[in-house]
Amino acid sequence: MLIQRHLLPRFLCKSSLVPSGSNITALSFSKEAPQEENQKPRRSIMTNPLKDKLQKAQGEANVLEKKKRSVFARSTVPVNINIPNPKGIPGYDPTYSAKELLEELPRTIKKQSKLVAKEVAQMAKSASLEKPEFLEDIGLLRHNEARVEFRFDTEENRSLWHSGCDSDWKEGFSTCSFRGTDCGTAEFSGHISTQVVKDGRVERAGWASLKLEDRRSFNRKKFLSRWRNFSHLLLKVRGDGRSYKVMLHSPLSMDFTWGDSFSYPLHTHGGPYWQYEKIPFSKFFHTVAGRIQDRQYKVNLEDCSSIGIVLMDRIDGDFCLEIDYIGVYNDTTHTEDFAYETYTLPLFNTHGF
Repeated sequence: MLIQRHLLPRFLCKSSLVPSGSNITALSFSKEAPQEENQKPRRSIMTNPLKDKLQKAQGEANVLEKKKRSVFARSTVPVNINIPNPKGIPGYDPTYSAKELLEELPRTIKKQSKLVAKEVAQMAKSASLEKPEFLEDIGLLRHNEARVEFRFDTEENRSLWHSGCDSDWKEGFSTCSFRGTDCGTAEFSGHISTQVVKDGRVERAGWASLKLEDRRSFNRKKFLSRWRNFSHLLLKVRGDGRSYKVMLHSPLSMDFTWGDSFSYPLHTHGGPYWQYEKIPFSKFFHTVAGRIQDRQYKVNLEDCSSIGIVLMDRIDGDFCLEIDYIGVYNDTTHTEDFAYETYTLPLFNTHGF
């Protein structure tokens, strides 16, 4: 058996078993007769096949599955430009060869050309003297007016939404899926497992999420700026009694704002009946990477580019949330600006000037 010197206990390294001043890298212990005093201890050298075997095992343990990327594909974090940043995930390989780039180029040009043509058609269709955004900004929205923004009745509409859970990142054992139903709705379902992966890195597990990934041509963001004149977020859902969380994602260009979002719980009813949830935008609280911040401020819908639904209630078991539509609602009697306590920082503080 080979024992490296740096793995021996400290008292063994200082004892008479290891002669002082010797240059011994490994000691070989066996049941043979003890060596003479003047005879130097034998050195054992690790064979090359054993070294190769250990290096291969270490490489297979550290390398994660390489994700397929293209020029205008969505990156791993919500940035304005497509620069992959895996947030320190070990084993991530950011290389992208020129050969793969050239192979992907024709499909990319075809896809982006369709998006450009679609945007031009929408601009031509909306070209009129009557601007809906201007009329909404001057306060011509009616009381109880609602607008449905996202439906899930077609495969094209459902393709804008992506589901994920901890097992997709090799950080847990939960599962989730997002699929359509025969009634023109969609089901976000799966199984939550709080069992932690024993890799010495992951501390907690048990989450699943659904997120909107709608982009314009050349990977440009779509913002929810037209929601700024409405007072409530409107959802028609049918749940299983579990508490979900609705998140409005607002990442900006700087790296320290990539995790910014605004959240509010979505408590569902168990049973066969639909529920209409009207959540005031003034109730959303500021979170960073899902953690509630001490310093709170109102959500700015001009910066929000995505919306998501997350389940992380720390309860093992199956879940199912059926969604009919997501939209906005205007209530002129709702005059609340922000529901939470705010404070003014002094001139010199830990956040800067």
